Amino acid sequence: MDFDEIVVKESPGLCRCCLSEGCYKDLGSEYSWMSETEIYADMLLECFDISISQHPTGPNGSNRLICEVCITRLRDACNFKKQVLESEKKFVDMVGRGEFRPKVLLYQTQMKTEHVMDLEEETGGDDGGEVEYLEEDADFVEEELLKNEDYAEASVSEDITVSTLAVKGKRGRPKKSAAKPEKKAKVAKTEEKPKKAVAKDVQPKENKQQKTALRRYKLSLIRRNVHIVLEYGNVTPFMWARSTYLCFYCKQPATNPDELKHHIEAMHQFLDLDQILNMRISTTWDSELPVKLDVTDISCKLCIQPISDLQGLIDHLIQVHDADYNTSIKDCLFSFELGNEKVTCPICNIQFNYFEYLLRHANKNHLNHDFMCSVCGKSFHRKNALLTHFNDYHKEGGYPCDICGLICTTAARRYNHKKNYHLIDHLKCPYCPEISKSKYYKNLHLATVHGEEKCRSECPHCQKLFPQKGIMLAHVRRVHYKERNVECEVCRYKFFNKAHLDAHMVKHTGGQMYTCDVCGKAYLRKSTLKAHLKRHVGGRIKV
Repeated sequence: MDFDEIVVKESPGLCRCCLSEGCYKDLGSEYSWMSETEIYADMLLECFDISISQHPTGPNGSNRLICEVCITRLRDACNFKKQVLESEKKFVDMVGRGEFRPKVLLYQTQMKTEHVMDLEEETGGDDGGEVEYLEEDADFVEEELLKNEDYAEASVSEDITVSTLAVKGKRGRPKKSAAKPEKKAKVAKTEEKPKKAVAKDVQPKENKQQKTALRRYKLSLIRRNVHIVLEYGNVTPFMWARSTYLCFYCKQPATNPDELKHHIEAMHQFLDLDQILNMRISTTWDSELPVKLDVTDISCKLCIQPISDLQGLIDHLIQVHDADYNTSIKDCLFSFELGNEKVTCPICNIQFNYFEYLLRHANKNHLNHDFMCSVCGKSFHRKNALLTHFNDYHKEGGYPCDICGLICTTAARRYNHKKNYHLIDHLKCPYCPEISKSKYYKNLHLATVHGEEKCRSECPHCQKLFPQKGIMLAHVRRVHYKERNVECEVCRYKFFNKAHLDAHMVKHTGGQMYTCDVCGKAYLRKSTLKAHLKRHVGGRIKV
């Protein structure tokens, strides 16, 4: 921002658009923004036909000032007006070019009519051919013609020409022009084939339009629900991308929740909430994902009443303030309690050190997805994700290895089998002939042998090196923070993750037995069998 363009006075200036105090820009001066020149007084006049008056005795003196928030809203309004005018111009132009005319459907009945006339011309009237003519006194009205099905169907299409009826015609040889649709009949016969293809495309298009209309209606209900909670509830909306908090309104990153709250309070007090929600909850693929909210110290803005949780706020707004909140729309809001040190799940009160792990926990346990796997019961938000899961985990017949024929239970295990046993997709070190069997071991090799800095993640507590930052963070949580969030339902012993719990559950449920080929002892775990095999030295058994 160019500081020379800002009007600075001894006393705070007053914005003439929202009456807030501060150091603002002058309405009648020229400013440059995004390589364009702006005069805000002219923009108000052009967009809204509003002229801001001058009062020398006012708080601004002869200056007419405007704040940054109002400038942003004014720009959006001008851009929206330009968009509407351009869309209207384009629409009128498309109508003039005839792009919205309905497709012509060709019917087989007209072809048969022209074909009969064609045969009549070939046989000829003079050679004894039976050609029928209307009587001289015959007089048909339009209603009688419409009773003829062939005539009624032919009126649907403008491109199909049927031979004219000889009303009040004289007897004798018909003129050639009256039965000369030979060329048109041939053209019509060539266009007769696409009839079925055109008719088949009509029904799916209607179904697609119905689905689009239902989706737009659902999105409008979601936007209204979110608007009610954000306007009347003391909550902080946010987004999460690439391990960073983002402002819901402008997508500015923040390092911690407190910084995010201060940014929203300072920069987004006056904004067009409907416009923001139209952008955030639009017809894009992920538009139906719930809006994330920080509900720490949640309360109602209307009556300053403290609320226990998000559902309590919704019930309070409906019952006390008669809010038009649609309770049939589920999972449009997702609540979290964010702190700089710990983040908490408000539903089950489990604390996490990192929001990424809290988000995984909430998605798995507290979000009701629309698509559920019929085999394992896991749910998904999108249908494509369910299909991918089913193809990767529940394929009929398993996942055979195309090299040795081994049947694997999942696609990931087949890939690991081929990589470890058949040495495929191994990664070569760029500095030496070393070949690693995974990216993890390649990064570990680069960090320990070649000192690659980007592959070195050092633990801040014990200075241990790791090839990936995520592995280092898992080490910190498991070793130094002693984080245990997965609990055994039988003995209530807690573990770091589900893999450790699954290994522990063998004690309670049993499982596959691993038998020693030397002495015949059986063990529940393969690792225990390997440790036992080390006791066999030289064919002797140490008891």
